[in-house]
Amino acid sequence: MRTNNVLLLTAAINGLLAVSGIQPATASTAKEKDEKIELLERRLLLLEQRLEAAERNNTEHTKAPVADDKLQALDQKVKILERKHEVDKEIAIENAKTAPVFEAGPKGVSFSSADGSNSVRLRSSIQADGRFFVDNESKAKDRFDLRQARIWLEGRFWKYFDYKLMPDFGSNQTLLADAYVDVHYFPYASLNVGKQKVPISLERLQGDSDGTFMERAYPTYLASNRDIGVKLHGSFARPGEKAQYAGPIDFRNFFTYEVGVFNGGGDNGADNTDKENDDNKEVAARLWAHPFQNSGIAVLDGLGVGIAGSWEVPNNNKTTVKNIKTPLGQNTLVDYTKVGTGTTEVAADGEHYRIYPQAYWFYGPYGLLGEYVLSSQQLTGDGGNTHIQQDNTAWQIQASYVVTGENNTFQSVKPRSPFDPFSGQWGALQLATRWSELSIDKDTYRPVNGVQLLDPSGSIRKASSWAIGANWFLNQNTRLMADYENTHFTGGAKNGGDRPAENVFSTRLQLVF
Repeated sequence: MRTNNVLLLTAAINGLLAVSGIQPATASTAKEKDEKIELLERRLLLLEQRLEAAERNNTEHTKAPVADDKLQALDQKVKILERKHEVDKEIAIENAKTAPVFEAGPKGVSFSSADGSNSVRLRSSIQADGRFFVDNESKAKDRFDLRQARIWLEGRFWKYFDYKLMPDFGSNQTLLADAYVDVHYFPYASLNVGKQKVPISLERLQGDSDGTFMERAYPTYLASNRDIGVKLHGSFARPGEKAQYAGPIDFRNFFTYEVGVFNGGGDNGADNTDKENDDNKEVAARLWAHPFQNSGIAVLDGLGVGIAGSWEVPNNNKTTVKNIKTPLGQNTLVDYTKVGTGTTEVAADGEHYRIYPQAYWFYGPYGLLGEYVLSSQQLTGDGGNTHIQQDNTAWQIQASYVVTGENNTFQSVKPRSPFDPFSGQWGALQLATRWSELSIDKDTYRPVNGVQLLDPSGSIRKASSWAIGANWFLNQNTRLMADYENTHFTGGAKNGGDRPAENVFSTRLQLVF
């Protein structure tokens, strides 16, 4: 390239000399020569600069296509990488749609499909109690109890089939508390089959770990416990809204119903020892409503009212007649094994029905719950020759207040923050009081045709209990409970006297997840 420039410069010089009329061999005056040479030098310098500029320009034009090619190649690689990233993202999204989901938290350990149609959840509960009797004239023993020790599986298959399997190893026995399948294609008509809670007692239907007091009150002891059967249940929303499926026991929707047919376990039955000894079946039904739900009247939004009942006709069934205990002390106060004159064994023989009105109200930290039950049954003590119509009644009213301000609910209290003394967090505190009474029909002890069902010195005619309690919710799963209950009895002692009052203080550490 440099040689070409020299040749161009030489040709230019010759051209300039020719144009200027100066021949290489021609002589001139010195002055003229100097001026002409100076002019030629300036012109040559300018021409050289122009040639160098042209050379640089030619070089840039030569390299531009190369740079363009490299830029295009780099751009192509970027596009390929971007597309690869998009494909990987699409694959990840598709895989996430079918990948199982694992969770471990306050509600247990669970595995579920990505769409939630299938799930398995492992849960557990422990209730460790201590019972201490004060001024113990009845000679009841102070004791520690493992009231509840449960581990259970629950979950869902194919979106509409829920299940629960829950054994209990507490109270020095092993029993199967729940074992059922709930089919819920339609919220207004779902079907539950298996062992489950019979839909009668309000406090019984409350979660076994959600109760305000350690033990349920007297109305629960005149209602059926868990039993094997089939139940149709449904939920309805307030007009203009949509009902949501809330399980076989629903306290969320505007209106719910439950109606079922069960083997029949009698008052406070059934458990693992119960077997169906006749063709009798118990029909139980319950209606429940939140009449002011989402009405805009905040103070009444948490009001729930209901009515429940049952009917059966057992045939000389001895297994369905259960003893009745005091709530907190768990000591027998009506003993059907201590029979009276002319009675060999008490059995249920004839119509048995219950009527069970019930209600609760929760507003902010305040809570009230009340229920009443009439349990009317025919009993025999001489093989069916003589019948006694026994009308037993029970009722309770309880009030509670959450001191720390959290919402008081039928499903227990959830503290705003867990107990953590290092961070100045103390959980939630709930205080409660309760009054409950039980009345046993006088005909139970009155001779009829020479037959007296029970010995009046072995069972009471009436019990009245008041209780106070405190619940310290350390976190969503852990609760420390302390209850004190005083019970006065009518009857139950020799010569028609009254059994000594029972005073018991009890504590519980409860862990549920």
